Amino acid sequence: MNKTACILYYTDNRYDELAKCAVNSFAKFHSNEVDIYPINYTNRHEFNKSFVYYDAGEETYLMQYIYAYELMRQKNYSKVIILGCDTITCSRLDEFLDDNTSDMFGTLNYPSVEQTDHFKTPVLVVGKSSNGNDILDVMNLNADVVCFNNPDALKCVIDLSIEHYGPLSIQGGLNEVAIKGLFKTNIVDFPYYSSKVVYNARSKGVYGTEMISKGVLKKHGPPLDGTPSPVKRWFVDNDKLYTEDKKQIKVWHYIEGLGCQTDTRFKELVDDFKFLWFNKDTVNFFKINCDCGEFFDKEYVLKARNI
Repeated sequence: MNKTACILYYTDNRYDELAKCAVNSFAKFHSNEVDIYPINYTNRHEFNKSFVYYDAGEETYLMQYIYAYELMRQKNYSKVIILGCDTITCSRLDEFLDDNTSDMFGTLNYPSVEQTDHFKTPVLVVGKSSNGNDILDVMNLNADVVCFNNPDALKCVIDLSIEHYGPLSIQGGLNEVAIKGLFKTNIVDFPYYSSKVVYNARSKGVYGTEMISKGVLKKHGPPLDGTPSPVKRWFVDNDKLYTEDKKQIKVWHYIEGLGCQTDTRFKELVDDFKFLWFNKDTVNFFKINCDCGEFFDKEYVLKARNI
């Protein structure tokens, strides 16, 4: 058994193809040093039987973290990684794996300010531009690409998410812990302007969901709408995938609200990802370097939702 575990959890069978790609790509770079736990609607009840610290529930985002905590505590893992099933791992996650001093690791969400009764996303001055103006960044964490070295930090995120439950679910608890400094947090791609890597939403180069369609921008207004998205300008160098501003993409995360879509719209979006979002070099990188060839070689097969 390794000292690190990775948990990928979903309950909606429409994610089967995406999840297979998520698991395969993570395994491509980590199978020798990380124990991988794909948990879904077919096997979750077996895991639920072994629960010691929490009761099993139906809220997917909370449960993903609860599975991580149960496995971390029961099997004495020193590190646990949590990944959403709409991700593609593009490299070894050095920033997670090689730091054993931080309690938890965050990755950047879209640069938007979110607020609850218990926290507000901070906008921070992170540097100076060449003309002397302040460079600002939004310290907003996304809950689908995270890592924990400390089970107490993971438990704190879970418990605050339950105690202060709202629309942000586990992401609310994660941001509350990070913003309040309750545990030592390393945000691996913050601030974005000076980071050499990107682990989450920022590689898209847009400010939210539904801002890319058929590979071009929308919702930006003229003259940008209808022009190629920043994703189209990614490039591969020395078997590494980069954004146009030369940041290595360690994890690609779709983050397009797939779970809320109708079956027909779900298929439309996934096929849009497969065939229209990425340039040829990026698709080849995903297929060859990330073991996602099967995903990109054929249209999505529509499945009736099972929940």
